[in-house]
Amino acid sequence: MKTFLLYLAYGLIRLMHRTYRFEFRGAGNVEQARRLGRGSYVFAIWHRDLFAGILAQTGTPHTVIVSRSRDGDPVAFLCGRLGHVAVRGSSKKRGVDKGGKEAKDEMIERLRAGSPGAITVDGPSGPVHQVKPGVIEMARRADVPIVPYVPVPASCWTFNSWDRFRLPKPFSKIYVYYGAPHIVAPTTPFEEFAAHQKAVGERLLAMEDAHRV
Repeated sequence: MKTFLLYLAYGLIRLMHRTYRFEFRGAGNVEQARRLGRGSYVFAIWHRDLFAGILAQTGTPHTVIVSRSRDGDPVAFLCGRLGHVAVRGSSKKRGVDKGGKEAKDEMIERLRAGSPGAITVDGPSGPVHQVKPGVIEMARRADVPIVPYVPVPASCWTFNSWDRFRLPKPFSKIYVYYGAPHIVAPTTPFEEFAAHQKAVGERLLAMEDAHRV
């Protein structure tokens, strides 16, 4: 039954996907990031934009980290069906390892091998719009740039969840913005992570404000 429901949900999502119209802006920033990262980079995206962000990259495989929880199963399934690679794991909870370190290490290896990745920088459970240190560590260890990534639907439903999750309405236009690459040097000490987190978060919020529909 669970598999049937996953395929049913996937079919509905693909139907919705066919109605969306994507407009990409700032693609030159992605090409610059590819050059700087020897073919690889990592997208930084808010958790609330996960749905549109995944669909906008259909045809360009990315590695993404998805929670091992049951809530993460549909996301992992959708990513796999759309050609992306989902590695499962999330941060510790009450001192219990949720596979976060293993997933992070696998992501770093794939980034080093030239596969681009994407991270919901305030996920999987917030606080909203607060960039966590994981994306900084991955970019530093893999020596790849971070690309701020903001999809803005012209029309959407906003859920009453911690992140105010956005689901684009059918036939909506979705503007996809790529920010300038953010560099984290391989020699960056942990004490400087907070400054990078702040810079990436401010850039994402500024892009959102500048392109609000």
